[in-house]
Amino acid sequence: MIALTLLMCLNSEPANCHAEDVAFDGSIMQCAMFGQAVAANYMNGRPNWSLKRYRCSSRRLKDA
Repeated sequence: MIALTLLMCLNSEPANCHAEDVAFDGSIMQCAMFGQAVAANYMNGRPNWSLKRYRCSSRRLKDA
């Protein structure tokens, strides 16, 4: 698994941000191509948060 790391910020407090790792089943290249769509889908259920940036990493997730 590739780590797709999302930097999410609270809409009411833009300085209040945290990183969340989302499992991405694919290669780094696939993550670079489709990571934005996965991030957007992940953010759909989180209306109080906005996505500041995302990145793909080859490091393995601990839960994966």
